[in-house]
Amino acid sequence: MKSFHLGLAGVTALAAALVVPAGPADATAPAPVPASAQAPVPVGGYTITLVTGDRVTVGSRAATRAFVERGAGRDKVSFAQTVVGGHLMVIPSDAARLVQTQRVDRRLFDVTGLIEGGYDDRAHAGVPLILGSESVTNFSAVRKAVGSHATREMTSLRALAVSAPKSSSMWQAVTKSDHVWLDGRRKLSLDVSVPQIGAPAAWQAGLTGTGMKVAVLDSGVDATHPDLAGRVVEKNFTTAAGGDQVGHGTHVASTIAGSGAASNGKYRGVAPDATILSGKVCGDQFCEDSAILAGMQWAAVEQHARVVNLSLGGPDFDGADPLEEAVNTLTASTGALFVIAAGNEGPSASTVGSPGSADAALTVAAVDKADVTAEFSSRGPRVGDAALKPDIAAPGVDIVAARAAGTSIGEPAADFPDTYMTLSGTSMATPHVAGAAALLAQAHPEWDGARLKETLIASSARTGDGKAFEQGAGRVDVARALTQVVTAEPVSVSFGLQKWPHEDDAAVSKQVTYRNSGTVDLTLALALTSGQAFTLDRQTVTVPAGGTAAVTVTADTRTLPVGDYTADIVATAGTQRVLTAVAVQKEPERYALTLHHLGLDGKPVINYLTGIFQVAGDYFALPWDPSGTVTLRLAPGRYTVGTYLDESAAQDGSQQAMIYQPVLDLTGDTSITFDAREATPVKVSVPDASAAAVESWIGTEQQSDEGTVIFGTLQPGIENLRVRQLGPRLPGTATVLSTWARRGSGERGIDSPYAYFVGERVPVAQVLNGYDRAYRRTELAAEKQVFHGGSVVQQWAQLSDSQGEVYGVGIARARPGASRVNYLATGNGARWQTDTRLGVSFDEYGFLQGLDLNGSYRPATSTVEHWGAAPLQTRFSSRYEWVGREGDLLYAQLPPLTDAAGHPGYNQLLDSVSTRLYRGRELLGESDWLYVDAAGLPDGDAVYRVLQETTGGFGGLSTRTSTEFTFTSGVGAQGLVPVFTVNVAPALDASGAVRAGSVGQVPLIARDQKGLPVHGAWLGLEVSFDDGATWRASGPAVHYPRGKGYVSLRVHGRDKSGTTVSQTVIRAYRYR
Repeated sequence: MKSFHLGLAGVTALAAALVVPAGPADATAPAPVPASAQAPVPVGGYTITLVTGDRVTVGSRAATRAFVERGAGRDKVSFAQTVVGGHLMVIPSDAARLVQTQRVDRRLFDVTGLIEGGYDDRAHAGVPLILGSESVTNFSAVRKAVGSHATREMTSLRALAVSAPKSSSMWQAVTKSDHVWLDGRRKLSLDVSVPQIGAPAAWQAGLTGTGMKVAVLDSGVDATHPDLAGRVVEKNFTTAAGGDQVGHGTHVASTIAGSGAASNGKYRGVAPDATILSGKVCGDQFCEDSAILAGMQWAAVEQHARVVNLSLGGPDFDGADPLEEAVNTLTASTGALFVIAAGNEGPSASTVGSPGSADAALTVAAVDKADVTAEFSSRGPRVGDAALKPDIAAPGVDIVAARAAGTSIGEPAADFPDTYMTLSGTSMATPHVAGAAALLAQAHPEWDGARLKETLIASSARTGDGKAFEQGAGRVDVARALTQVVTAEPVSVSFGLQKWPHEDDAAVSKQVTYRNSGTVDLTLALALTSGQAFTLDRQTVTVPAGGTAAVTVTADTRTLPVGDYTADIVATAGTQRVLTAVAVQKEPERYALTLHHLGLDGKPVINYLTGIFQVAGDYFALPWDPSGTVTLRLAPGRYTVGTYLDESAAQDGSQQAMIYQPVLDLTGDTSITFDAREATPVKVSVPDASAAAVESWIGTEQQSDEGTVIFGTLQPGIENLRVRQLGPRLPGTATVLSTWARRGSGERGIDSPYAYFVGERVPVAQVLNGYDRAYRRTELAAEKQVFHGGSVVQQWAQLSDSQGEVYGVGIARARPGASRVNYLATGNGARWQTDTRLGVSFDEYGFLQGLDLNGSYRPATSTVEHWGAAPLQTRFSSRYEWVGREGDLLYAQLPPLTDAAGHPGYNQLLDSVSTRLYRGRELLGESDWLYVDAAGLPDGDAVYRVLQETTGGFGGLSTRTSTEFTFTSGVGAQGLVPVFTVNVAPALDASGAVRAGSVGQVPLIARDQKGLPVHGAWLGLEVSFDDGATWRASGPAVHYPRGKGYVSLRVHGRDKSGTTVSQTVIRAYRYR
């Protein structure tokens, strides 16, 4: 299916990229595919304004290339682009160093993640941030800098939630902060399970959680449920309605503290008399980081919760995110215990999520009824340092607990379907541990969270086949915890990495200190469950009453193969048993890759942007060091590496050397020197001495045996650009494109009477060996541009191939009402697609129109193109598939504001859009944008209806539109559905109006989805001069009233097959 992506002309476009890998279908970065192979996406694709104010546009969620439009005042910024783990990253050069040093969150430049999280420009008005400060002074300065844009203040955490305007000016304000994070979105990750962890023994001892406050930061709690009634304190940190519309939070809360009243005590929680502090931090679909932070502060600081349950999380990256930092900070300052789900990304290694990855968190894995690790439960070691996580485990498979009224997640319980349901996940395991902690806190009200954590881990049970990186110390056992008098510190022993190469490895020893809080001395018998990598310095140790004693555990991997090694130190004395998990990772093969950066003077360069990645892997790094030399330790394998050396005195990108090595087979320690002196100049000129290059795109595309590797740079002008490839020469092509305007004609040539878009694709060797191209007037095509409406104009000229694949984009601006001549290159198979944006400002383009053209211009020819001329109406053009069927899927994507010249268009600033799909009277699908679909349709023929309604229009015209199709479709009818539009073609003057009091012809033209005339169809026309209050039928000759006003039109059509169409345009054009 060909999706309609205005601004991209139906294909993925190039970004100002550092490195863009593209590989086979199963690689991390798949090669770009033609639009016909893309999944349906919203009309217009996606545009994301980064926190820097730069705009990134992609054609689909799965795009591996993007087009970047710099923000105001950022014409000298370059960009790095790559695909990591299926996510497209676009990093501006002035943010790269901040990302590398972890001052700025890399998620802010994860285009795929931002789209998936609902942060694109159509879905989210601002950039949601969390700003963190390491000092009170910095916090005060940041608070002043962001002013009214701060939406939430967490003083105890020195953090601000900010809704940053999508402009480059805000970037300067937010980077005053010590840390800048995306206000991300996390996911919400007992009749048998409660006895499984020993809770009934605690109840028999009189411990039921009385007086204990346990916070549940979740989707809210149904406080009216019989199991929780009267014991819930609520606060809503979201914009959603209160209570629990999801059901997750209620299930979690009742696992902790449910009374079992609705099940005659059968589904009683772990601490049934505890008070639940319900912090609603999750809406119906996600949980915002800022809401979670505010909930954490409320629970631990304001409400003095002893235990805080977070059955939620997200991906963990190397370094601490704001939630992890908050867990560590609040644990230390308040003594609260944060019990957090490990995540449901198992069984792969290193999948424990954040904030469960925080040091202070008691991180919970899930086991089944036999204490076997659940397949879905996330595993360690922790990302970055190979530390031991998770810490503990609890039942998380098929857990029955309270069902919130009106919710439908999970499976209703067989015996009490209206009040209980079954769910599985580490979200369900976590509240078992939180409830156990509440019972232990009731028994020891003087203990802080660290002591509770220490005791719960020490007393856990290893009865299944779990290993430390799966279950931590094992399944929680609250009955044993209540009688535990001996604990160990640290609670687990992480030896981390034994780094490659291993010739110099040494045995590493650490101490484990046992503490005896009892009244008699205890002699502990010590044993290791595995002696493969670990040894103890003794077999027994005596711990005095009220005192401590230490033993030494040693990890020695010198004779072992690479891999992960875990064991348990089991210390026993009578009924006392202490389990301490130990772990070490013997690092697989790694080598040093050293990169040197030298300028034209042969001296080290400080300003460079270097990227290294794997075409068929997930590795990606942007290394930097002020010395000009960086060293990385990498696994053996194939990599791609490249750099941009900025040689300009002002470090503004005006003098660059692009040097790259598409194939680097790393088999040992390696050194590479990027030397600007060895790079070859790139030169281009146009046949006009008054012209100056506005910007240029240079890109190379070469084939390796792992796929396609693309390097490129978008830079101001084209002077002082050099290119060099290191390593073996690979076959491929290069694109050299530049945009020119009259010198001194304003930003992007806004006042220039002309624009040159010159570009071509040539063998890559032609660029690497020295490119010098002088374009002649006789090889250019001239196209006069006439713009109607709007306050600003911006055009994108996209150099493409015959399949619509875009290889470079040039941008030029103009003013409405003025005319400009575009000169376009025609040689070497150059094909151009032009998108024109008319809007109220360059921050709010509004009206977008895509030129329905994918062909070559002829040299020395002159044509004229009009943009935005009335009437604006739904109209099909041949290049896109508007309404179609693929198997049991029916889709429709309609352009409501196609102009008189036939450029499909829409307005990003429409007041409202509704697109619906019906089968008979049954609503199958609806959306608040221009695309709708429905799947799972029956095979047989049925009558379907598509209805789209919009308000807002553009430039005061087409302020309300309605388009409705009815047609018959069945599974046998694949491809385009035989619908058609009826379009009007009145003769309007240059201002887009007709003369009042005149009689004018309004021809009706029926066109199918290929833009061809529909013959034999009945067509009808109605007109209105009072914005649709009254209508009258009309022939092609329309009598216009005197005075000034608007003409509204309603057309109807029916073809021989019974397909019908009805289109209404309020204020289609003016009369005066």
